[in-house]
Amino acid sequence: MKIREAVPTESKELQRIQAESPQGKSLIVSTVNIPNFFSRANAYKSHKVFVAEENGCIIGSAACAIREAVLAKRVQRVGYEFQYFTSPGHRRRGIAHRLRDRIESHLIEQSVVLSYALIMKGNLPSMRLFEGEGFQLHRKLIMPAIAVNKEVKVRQKNYIRTITDHDLQTVADLLNETWEGREFYEPTSAAMLADQIERVSSFDYSNLLVLEDQGHIQACVGLWDWSTIMRITVLRLNLQMRILGRLLVLARILPRFPAPGDTLKQMMLTMIGYRSLDYLMSLVRYVNNLARREGIEQVFCICDKGDRILKAMKGFTRVDTRIALYVKPLNPDILVADGPVAMTGFDM
Repeated sequence: MKIREAVPTESKELQRIQAESPQGKSLIVSTVNIPNFFSRANAYKSHKVFVAEENGCIIGSAACAIREAVLAKRVQRVGYEFQYFTSPGHRRRGIAHRLRDRIESHLIEQSVVLSYALIMKGNLPSMRLFEGEGFQLHRKLIMPAIAVNKEVKVRQKNYIRTITDHDLQTVADLLNETWEGREFYEPTSAAMLADQIERVSSFDYSNLLVLEDQGHIQACVGLWDWSTIMRITVLRLNLQMRILGRLLVLARILPRFPAPGDTLKQMMLTMIGYRSLDYLMSLVRYVNNLARREGIEQVFCICDKGDRILKAMKGFTRVDTRIALYVKPLNPDILVADGPVAMTGFDM
């Protein structure tokens, strides 16, 4: 078996193996990167996809990205690891550990000081993998998901529109002010925003909204439609999830609940910035209505337990999923402050 970098012509093979590697415990789903396997990794300017190969066949894969982030009040070079999976017929052979070792070597070669991973509650195999590789649980985060089931009222005096080139610096300043001092936040600029908007699959200027009041931008949010970069198909639900779904539908809290064979339509919120909770609430309510018109079933994000985004979702039917932030210093001198973090929505 050898570990090497993946090439674009292997997209279909990787999609096939990914589809054969279901995720989840209560809601079991199949996930496949679309329109090609590498669309997910392309959200990052610096990224690598590695594969494990045996007898000319791919039997596993893992990806990583490198970005700048604030750690202990300093901008540092960090690595993010994601989308580990192994072909069902080749598990329990240490393939994921071999991929992890190759990624760590790459990150060290690129002078990365710390690597991190986000793992959903209940994903014990991934937790065991990273803990066995020296990662430690740094912080418990929340992935709140709004169930989009009805339109809501939005304050009329606010003007909400899509971003233009002329707004880039103002939005960059707003994002930096919103998350200043947060661990893992990547300070941005007009040029960096423009590059990100151009680079990310299924994301352009029409996906970044701003809210104006009294002639000034007071809030912003990016909308990343996951159904355009990842096909998520429900395979089955455990008994507890089936009972919960039936109760939510009977109580008319939800019009329907996902069933086997359904393809989920989800929207991730990213680039969230705001000057007050009222402005953020108005923007979230507007996004809910926009998602409903576009057939999106859930709107979600990643946030710290104390983030005001949770208050901005007040009044909506919301399901929270716990996310574990695991970290591993690759430089013995690196320090990570035990304070609130700011995670980009592109990381999930």
